[in-house]
Amino acid sequence: MRAVVVAAGEGVDERVRPYLAGADLIVAADAGAAALLALGYVPQATVGDFDSLGEKELERLKDLGCLLVGAKAEKDETDTELAARYALAQGARSVLLLGGIGSRLDHTWANLMLLARLAREGVEACAAAPPVTVYAVSGELTLSGRPGDIVSVFPVLGEATGVTEEGFKYSLTDSTLEASAILGVSNELLGSEGKISVKRGVLLVFHYSF
Repeated sequence: MRAVVVAAGEGVDERVRPYLAGADLIVAADAGAAALLALGYVPQATVGDFDSLGEKELERLKDLGCLLVGAKAEKDETDTELAARYALAQGARSVLLLGGIGSRLDHTWANLMLLARLAREGVEACAAAPPVTVYAVSGELTLSGRPGDIVSVFPVLGEATGVTEEGFKYSLTDSTLEASAILGVSNELLGSEGKISVKRGVLLVFHYSF
């Protein structure tokens, strides 16, 4: 099952309609529900402490058949993580995050680390904020794009070993990237497809397609 989790950040606009159209399950994280309603979508569930949604919005969501899954305001998880975990509990094995990348760098970083942890658990995880898509990779990834697309690769959650990049201006073969490595920044696709794999560890892959 492919789930889309919509957070309350930036970029949930007309450009994300194709992602929503292909979802088996749409889950909002708190005020992410308001962004969905503005686009004419009703999430199957809205998860969070509801500190960013007004009573009228909550009532409207109820009337439209959206399940409200409440959480305490004081908690260890973000609303976005709770929403992603809810999607996994419903059977999702692929999670796409919208509204998770923006000017609040702390929230952006937390969301990227969430993707990385999901990938380590065997979940297909990525975040889209056109023109960038960020993939968390713990195995193999094939990127489709255009020659000249910018692609950056960073190891997270520790060292990454057996890293191979094919179809890029600068290639890697069975390489080791330390946790702080920035070697993989600002590579370029040579053609319409590039392949990235890692034998051990997790990579965050940033694909800019303009």
